[in-house]
Amino acid sequence: MLTSGKTAVTMSLILAAAGAGAAYADDPPKPASPTLSDVLDASGITATGYVDTTYSYGNHSVALLPDDTSAVNTFALNQVGFTISKLPSSGFGALVNLVDGTEAGMGLYAPSYSYAGNVNGGSHLDVLQAYVQYATGKWTVLAGKFGTLAGSEVAAPTGDVNVTRSLLFWYNEPINHTGVRAIYAASATASFTIGVNNGWNTETSTGSGKTLELGFSLTPSKAFAMTGAAYYGDTDTAAGLGKKTLVDLTGTWTVSPSLTVVGNVDWDKQEITNGGGSFTWWAAAGYLNYAINDSWRTSLRLEYLDDQDGAIDGAKQKLKEGTLTFGYMPAKNYEFRVEGRYDKSDQTGTTDITQAWLQALYKF
Repeated sequence: MLTSGKTAVTMSLILAAAGAGAAYADDPPKPASPTLSDVLDASGITATGYVDTTYSYGNHSVALLPDDTSAVNTFALNQVGFTISKLPSSGFGALVNLVDGTEAGMGLYAPSYSYAGNVNGGSHLDVLQAYVQYATGKWTVLAGKFGTLAGSEVAAPTGDVNVTRSLLFWYNEPINHTGVRAIYAASATASFTIGVNNGWNTETSTGSGKTLELGFSLTPSKAFAMTGAAYYGDTDTAAGLGKKTLVDLTGTWTVSPSLTVVGNVDWDKQEITNGGGSFTWWAAAGYLNYAINDSWRTSLRLEYLDDQDGAIDGAKQKLKEGTLTFGYMPAKNYEFRVEGRYDKSDQTGTTDITQAWLQALYKF
């Protein structure tokens, strides 16, 4: 009887434990703590960034291009960029885009270039963009500091296919503007822009007047897109510079999923105050972008700039430039680029420029 009682007790304990185990197994798992990405997505906030580093090798000629020896034959932290934004399709939103590094040091955003004695050899935090936005219906209005409408290349390396920037980016086009911009989405394939700002690459007005901007974007088909921009207004009156004009056109043809052709043309005019006349110059650039496979790509850029009045360095000249870039992406967020560049001027006494670049780019 005693043995039988012990057995019964033992069986009761086993059954109770099994029942408790089953009860625990049926309990729902504790929810995992939300990640920062989850919190941002739920609130409609987007946060992105990148790190851009290079090593460069080459020769320079002051007579051909403004010389910046600090950016050649050296390792460089070109840019560290971070953007946080909340831009809903309706209502108020905002964007802040901060950049540090050698390219942001003087707001140059073009490795190997400099102007007016400025060199991009020092690191400095720069507010590339910062604006508030209000969207309603077909209208979107921006107020603050925002990127230019002109050109096919941008300040951030993640938006470009080459390591170095084009002649057009440097000599013909602004980088950003501070003012007010209104965008009207006429349809799914066409939009138009009008704005007023303080001029080119400045947060404060450099003249008594302002600069007017006009732009359009057309996408008549999945294979073709065209953008245009025009700027007219004051530049640096204190330095004797009057009204400045830019007309910019860009076309993109997607020949196939692997091949894209881009063309960009600019015409500029700079008036000189006190009866000093004016300077005009124009430039064109063509890009051939080809995706070899999922990991490898290549890009060829060819340019021509006609500085018929010597606006760049006081001497009339015609510049030609060719750049070949190979990109390798071992993973989605990483890209390594190898680039060779050649610049030539017809100005007497100039030396051709040859450059080689290695770039490591991380995006998050």
